[in-house]
Amino acid sequence: MTDDIRWEVLEESTLTLPDHEAITALLAHAFPDWSHWYVGGRSWAGMQPERRVIARDTDGVVLAHVGIRRMYISVGGRDVLVGDTGLVAVAPRLQGTGKGRELMERAHAVLEGLAVPYGFLGAGENRIPFYANLGWHHFDDVVGDYTAFTAEGAGMPMTDQGGWMVLPVAERLEDWPEGPILLNGQQV
Repeated sequence: MTDDIRWEVLEESTLTLPDHEAITALLAHAFPDWSHWYVGGRSWAGMQPERRVIARDTDGVVLAHVGIRRMYISVGGRDVLVGDTGLVAVAPRLQGTGKGRELMERAHAVLEGLAVPYGFLGAGENRIPFYANLGWHHFDDVVGDYTAFTAEGAGMPMTDQGGWMVLPVAERLEDWPEGPILLNGQQV
């Protein structure tokens, strides 16, 4: 069953409506509490990614997905280029099979190809150990400000403490600045 998976890295501009619909179906299934976001061809929640790593079965069903977008964030008043990483999902039937690890290894390769200093993501408390086992560093005491959008499109300022994670790509973790994070917008 898992041997018939085809992995792809796609630029956002190459996705077709059926691609978006297939990704949307996975995201709605993987994030049932947020399924109202993922309807029709809306395969994103905040900012659209610029690259996506996707696994499909032979019927074209999307089984795993991650989106990445280069952006600048402010950390302790310093602008830092990151590969914002989000919309990480693996079909529930494949969870625990190693496909999540493979997905994130492929995402790391995309981050390297984009030549960003760091990968960046916001993770829920229960997902931090998964990412930490893959080399992401958790900043549990860092406050992050960002704009969250409702499904209707209204922007709301948000603040979260903890859950912010960084993956060193082209720079060392020791060079990550200290201080609060300001996303100056929304996440992938």
